[in-house]
Amino acid sequence: MAMQRLMIAAAVLGMTLGAAGCNRQEPVGEVREDVAEAQQEANENVAEQQADAVAATGGTVEDRAEADYDVAIAKADGDRKVAKEACEALSGDAQENCKQQAEQQYDLAKTQAQSQLDTARGNGTMGTATTGATGGSTDTNDMTPNSGG
Repeated sequence: MAMQRLMIAAAVLGMTLGAAGCNRQEPVGEVREDVAEAQQEANENVAEQQADAVAATGGTVEDRAEADYDVAIAKADGDRKVAKEACEALSGDAQENCKQQAEQQYDLAKTQAQSQLDTARGNGTMGTATTGATGGSTDTNDMTPNSGG
C-alpha cells in the first residue's frame, strides 16, 4: 500500500513538473536553430506546392484555384510553425499569447484561402468569368455588387 502511494505521488509530481515546463523560455541559440529549421521546412513545403501549381497552369480554372489554395495553406502553415518556434523565446503568459496569435493568423490565412478557392470555383463553373488568378485582392467582400468603382 505504501509503495502504491509512493508511485502515485511520484506520478503526480512528474506531471506537475512537466506541466510547469510547458511555457518555459528556451535559450536564444536553441530558439534560433528551431526557427531556422522551421523556416527551411516551410520553404521546402511551399516550393513543392508552387511546383504543383505551375504544373496546374494548363488545367481548369478549378485546378489552378486548388493549386493556389494549396500554396496558400502551405505558406500559412509554415508561417505558423516559424512563429510558434519564435514564441519559445518568451515565457509564461507572453509565450502563450504569442502562440495564440500565431494560431489566429493561421486561421485567418486559411479562411482567406478558402474564400478565394470558393470564389474561383464559383467563377469556374460559370464559364469565362475572371478569377483574379494573378494574385488579386484578399478582399472578401465578394457579395457586394459593383456600383461603378
